[in-house]
Amino acid sequence: MTKCRVCNTQIIKFFSLGNMPLVNAFRRKKDTKEKKYDLSIGFCPKCYLVQLIKHVSPKEIFEDYVYFSSVSQSVLDHSKATAEYLSKRLKLTKKSLVIETGSNDGVHLQFYKKKDIQVLGIDPAKNIAKVANEKGIPTLPEFFNFALGKKLVSQGKKADLFYGANMFAHVPAIVDFVKGLKIILKDKGTAVFESPYMQGLLENKFDSIYHEHVFYYSLIALQNLFKKAGLEIYDAEFISMAGGSLRVFVSHPGVYKVSSHVTKLAQDEKKNGFDKITTYRKMNARIEKLKKDILSLLSKLRKDGKSVAAYSIPAKGVILLNYFDIGKYLDFIVDKSPAKQNLYVPGSNMKVFPVEKIMKDKPDYIFIFAWNLADEIIRQLDNYKKIGGKFIIPIPQIKIF
Repeated sequence: MTKCRVCNTQIIKFFSLGNMPLVNAFRRKKDTKEKKYDLSIGFCPKCYLVQLIKHVSPKEIFEDYVYFSSVSQSVLDHSKATAEYLSKRLKLTKKSLVIETGSNDGVHLQFYKKKDIQVLGIDPAKNIAKVANEKGIPTLPEFFNFALGKKLVSQGKKADLFYGANMFAHVPAIVDFVKGLKIILKDKGTAVFESPYMQGLLENKFDSIYHEHVFYYSLIALQNLFKKAGLEIYDAEFISMAGGSLRVFVSHPGVYKVSSHVTKLAQDEKKNGFDKITTYRKMNARIEKLKKDILSLLSKLRKDGKSVAAYSIPAKGVILLNYFDIGKYLDFIVDKSPAKQNLYVPGSNMKVFPVEKIMKDKPDYIFIFAWNLADEIIRQLDNYKKIGGKFIIPIPQIKIF
């Protein structure tokens, strides 16, 4: 049986998507054989951490990657606003050093650099790190861990701000990671992490489950994790990114007063059963109902002779497409990212087309896989809306407009 990656307690399986392909392993050829891996999750009854039963080597997932953060206007806007906010809140100066892990193409760090604040990116995807370096954002094509933290400290690099957005769930050896964080953080430094919040899994947002996401965090689980490395969460807040994320502020113990937001959220989580396996087992029935409702809708539209295209195929879209097996109801898929265009979706023989195909073919409906970016997508497709096109948002509940 699988042991918890933080406290070594046996974890309890409560939900499975079966065997799934890697969500970013887009293929160049149709019908190419591809690897699939078990995608089941479980709960640790001791430290409350929800995690994958089995994980895939990070090297297999991340060293050649097709997701570029700068493609999304929402990510750009969020990165700029966050850099402004954290610069002011943490009183960063030209002498400060901001280190970001999972820094992608430098989408976030560029805004500190514009303020002449020192930056260092760390991202294992060599193709993406190369792009960041070419943009003038110094980026190491490596995984952050204790060994790298020790190496950077020996070079005189310690962080005033250590930042990670939507990557903290991606690290199987998470205890080693936070021990590296402990040594690279300055005495009064702050680490800030943003991760999809556990509540989402209980609200039908199951499509955040994929092999890259080894962990699914609640605050109480994060508190137990950081204690392992002699760190503490001193503040927490909710943000809208990734369909609802928790942002935590981490420091050495006693440096900053622990906010009432932290104590209240921890109390609320226990009140809502985030520390009990029975809470998570309720996911199954809700997701089965959502599957039935979506398939019923798409089947009816097909019978009525309506055409349905899909806009965007992010990681969550690959999961939804495969687990609900809805490809047979879709006429085609488009994506804004050139890195995905003309490739085939993992687990499917559906080809990804440029966005221009929407106005060329004029489907009756557009199924939005990136439901968390629905507002942005609908604005981009204003011309389609003007000709009477309709949109389907599948999660957390079906909406048509």
